[in-house]
Amino acid sequence: MPNQGLDAGALNFAAAFLAEIQRAAGLADVERLLEAAARELGFRHYAMIHHDDHRAASPGLINMNNYPPDYAAAYFGGLYHRDDPVVHACIAANACFAWCELADLIELAPRHRAFLERGARHGVAHGITVPAFVLGERSGSCNFCSPRTPDLTQHHIAAAQIVGGFAFQKARRIIGRRPRPIRAVGLQQRQRECAILAAQGKSNTDIATILGLTPATIKSYIEAACGRYEVHNRTQLVIAAILDGEIGLHEISPRQYRHLAT
Repeated sequence: MPNQGLDAGALNFAAAFLAEIQRAAGLADVERLLEAAARELGFRHYAMIHHDDHRAASPGLINMNNYPPDYAAAYFGGLYHRDDPVVHACIAANACFAWCELADLIELAPRHRAFLERGARHGVAHGITVPAFVLGERSGSCNFCSPRTPDLTQHHIAAAQIVGGFAFQKARRIIGRRPRPIRAVGLQQRQRECAILAAQGKSNTDIATILGLTPATIKSYIEAACGRYEVHNRTQLVIAAILDGEIGLHEISPRQYRHLAT
């Protein structure tokens, strides 16, 4: 594995970037710094985006990129993010990764490989990506690609993590993301078990059978859990419990999210 550490030059660059990004007053400042960082790291292209529909400009969406115009028009106009393997890999990664590692993060289908080949034909290849994932918000990422020296791509992972992570955080603050309230609720054990089973689509009767209780008792547990979160139904309860980390996706859909439990 190539060296992914921070040498003295990278440390100085990261420190200078952090100082500059904290002083950024608007999105234009963030984009200017991001473009300069991409150039400093030796990449021709960058893209810091929310994974969403960008066909209609929205003040709540981040989209900074210098992709080749034809590729950018096709990517955003065709909603390519919906089947972009890099976007999919962001869900399975918690730090910067190189695109050559995609097969280690997700199962690459033929259509994914075709997607990457199409990007390469436009000069969008050999990239690294910093996932930007905040539970309850649309996901995003900061990407650097088309390096002038492809063999050194992974050498820049640590520096890219710092640049991409702090750049996205600053952009979120500028567009008005408010601090998220966290409710220290703490469901009781039976309430939590009922919430998980309800999230799996089980009825009160089903849950009662599984837990060896009566449907009326299950109803009381779910109502009490709803009361703790100040919500009105089990759907809102499940959403609130997931957002606060009270229950995990791997508990709701063990097969689909089995990687989260291992």
